[in-house]
Amino acid sequence: MGIKTTVKNVADWWINFQYGPAFKFIKLIPLTFIIPTVLFLILSLSGCLSSAPTIPSLYVVALTSSSNGTLSSTQVRLGYFGMCGVDDSDGTRSCLSAAGHYDPDSPQDIVTLTGLLFPELVNNSNARGAIPELQNMVLTGLDLQDQVFGKVLLTGAALFAIGLVMMVPYKFLVKKPLAKLPLGTPLTKKQQVVRRGCYSGVYGGLMIVFAACIGTTETAGALGHATAHIKGSSILMKEGVTLQVLQWMAFGFMFLFVLTMPVVLFVRRENPLDQFLSPEGLKEKAFGFAKEYAMDKAAGVKKPGLTKFFGRARTREVPGDDRV
Repeated sequence: MGIKTTVKNVADWWINFQYGPAFKFIKLIPLTFIIPTVLFLILSLSGCLSSAPTIPSLYVVALTSSSNGTLSSTQVRLGYFGMCGVDDSDGTRSCLSAAGHYDPDSPQDIVTLTGLLFPELVNNSNARGAIPELQNMVLTGLDLQDQVFGKVLLTGAALFAIGLVMMVPYKFLVKKPLAKLPLGTPLTKKQQVVRRGCYSGVYGGLMIVFAACIGTTETAGALGHATAHIKGSSILMKEGVTLQVLQWMAFGFMFLFVLTMPVVLFVRRENPLDQFLSPEGLKEKAFGFAKEYAMDKAAGVKKPGLTKFFGRARTREVPGDDRV
């Protein structure tokens, strides 16, 4: 008896809660996780794309020379799409979009990219002997950017964006029509496509972003450890902690949104008592009773009296019908 009472109380509380005013505000809470998710994803993908403040500090790995010569203060920083040439001796930073614009197999592209990243060092006649080593660092960075890190994080962000966009037709094509239909009503093919597209985009984006975070963290750490312990290595690599923190924070807020997404997509059925409680519902019900009564009166149909509830009901008398 106690379990039945508890279940009934919980069911009554849930019904009163979803039709109460507080539920409308609670449904907006998951939407607050979208803003930091999008912000952190954009910052992670825009690393090393420009020389704006803090952008050169967002890199996956930084390549430095193991020698103590001219290139000891230079770094080649890699983002997902950008590349930065940093010279700590004079504080110069040159960043540009490198992925897809320069071919690692083209020597001319390597020379051009090196000149754009380190213009002062290339034009310095005293540093001519270090140019081949600098070009080797740029070539290694292009290979890593093109073949190792790839575009996994961008794919996950794109799928998540598609899922968010699909929430708009989901609201108008699925939520609102289902709210007026009884429970158990099957979805149409169009509604099924919209619903699956919304969930698939968000869940797929979450899993791919998670894979990108793990892959980047493990790969950058392995490269840094390997180059530091290999004897005779001319290039040392250091992982970028700031970018990893940003993309893990993006995954965290995305995960929170996915956990609370059923609250946003919850189909709130219309309260059956609304038609009696609202003035429009009362007018519509009263008009329906009056219309039915007038039609029965014109047709000569007699309604059953109170004897239906206490005894045998009266027989309807329909004109032109001889049956009793």
